[in-house]
Amino acid sequence: MKCLFVFCFVLFSARIAVGVNILAVFFTPLDSYQKVFRPLWVELSLRGHNVTVITTDPVKNESLVNLTEIDVSYSCYRISDELALPNDNLRPEERVKLNVFGMSLPAFEAQVQHHQIQDLLRDSSNRFDLVVMEMTSSPYYGFAYLFDVPWVGVLPHSTTLASDRDVGNLRHPLLFPDPTVKSYTGRNIWMRLYLALAQLRLIYSYDYEIMPELDRIARKYFGDDMPYLGDIEKNVSIILTTHNFITSKPKPTVPALIEIGNVHLKKNVKLPQDLQKELDKATNGVIYFSLGSNVKSANISSQLRNVIISSFAELPYTILWKWETDHLPGKPDNVITRKWLPQEAVLAHPNVKAFITQGGLQSMEEAIYYRKPLIGMPFFADQMKNVRSIAEHGIGVALNTDTLTKEKLKSAILEVVNDKKYKEKISELSDLMWDQPMSGLDTAIWWIEYVIRHKGAKHLRSPLLDLPLYQYLLLDVLAFVFGVIATTLGLLYAAYIYTKPVIQGVVGKNKVKSN
Repeated sequence: MKCLFVFCFVLFSARIAVGVNILAVFFTPLDSYQKVFRPLWVELSLRGHNVTVITTDPVKNESLVNLTEIDVSYSCYRISDELALPNDNLRPEERVKLNVFGMSLPAFEAQVQHHQIQDLLRDSSNRFDLVVMEMTSSPYYGFAYLFDVPWVGVLPHSTTLASDRDVGNLRHPLLFPDPTVKSYTGRNIWMRLYLALAQLRLIYSYDYEIMPELDRIARKYFGDDMPYLGDIEKNVSIILTTHNFITSKPKPTVPALIEIGNVHLKKNVKLPQDLQKELDKATNGVIYFSLGSNVKSANISSQLRNVIISSFAELPYTILWKWETDHLPGKPDNVITRKWLPQEAVLAHPNVKAFITQGGLQSMEEAIYYRKPLIGMPFFADQMKNVRSIAEHGIGVALNTDTLTKEKLKSAILEVVNDKKYKEKISELSDLMWDQPMSGLDTAIWWIEYVIRHKGAKHLRSPLLDLPLYQYLLLDVLAFVFGVIATTLGLLYAAYIYTKPVIQGVVGKNKVKSN
């Protein structure tokens, strides 16, 4: 009995030691972001941690007794719905500013008025051991200062120029341009100049336009004693990123960057009965068409919509289209529309032959997992890069919405469905993607708890963060070398000037004597 008591006491003590208070901040009102973050806070609560999460998409699961959700969706989805799709002709820094000033800041200003967030800001009795935040530039970084705890950043996509710099992982502007930078094929001198200047403009804009404004807003709520917000951002312990070798090229990374792909996959999702019947009877094959949650099919131009509809009408397949309104003008008989679809369940159905996608990272991961070849139709941001990777890896065909015609779309669909090479290639990549020692979710939880156990991860900090840029680029060394060379040449030249008359005199006398 005594041994049993001791065993239970040790187990209980260990539980207390492991279970900590975590503040999670996932504030962007985009479903594609939230479905990546949601498994993290759910799993952390299931592991015994007390999790308080600020979110626009609460799970509302009463069985999660360790989870407190602050629902800030009440005004935020209006912001994302009203945000226009960025013009593809915008410069990279303009796109970043549109995201920050058009969505991140308005979302923060709306959410921070919530009474539960105000309680976090004002009640000094609140105690947390760790902050886990999406790494989308925001005044929310101030929470790490307010509670004086380490923080973990999470990215729902591959790293950006800003996030790489935060952990001292400088990216080469030619090999790994920021996702907002157009990366054209070819590397002539003009393209290399464009990529280098684009990176410099991004750095300037972020350091001297975006971050100062974020810092100004943060001080309104976290106090003037707060360190500069850019310094808090750079104090991140680790960054969890959904980068993978398929949608992004392999690149050197510092230990503080950890890849956690496929976190959001649920698997074994069931189709609604009516849709199950529709797909079961579509023995000729189904083409699934969805532009994700950020790009709504109902918002595309009428010209593009008519091109798509006219192409679908001539196909011998059933088309399942995620269409967000009650009526699709000119809908062909072979098209089925739904305002919302359980995408994983659709892709898992054996009659689905191909997936027309905007190139969202999560959609691509799901397609690769369920081995469905792709037709990429990108609109903005990292979709351009992701769709290029579809063609590069041979798992589908890339299309340009600006030059799309009925014939091009129809030809692309028929090619992807009927040419076995696309199915074989995506099956090969699926095997590669899933041959991992740990799942993405388990990897993420292990590293978050690693930061908890060690109260931060300063030992993973890159020494580059403490090195001035001119030293990293060896400008001082080059200046010294060129200085020595210039000084030596200058002295030699001066010596020659001063000794020239003497030399000429000696040479002249010798000539006279010889004559």
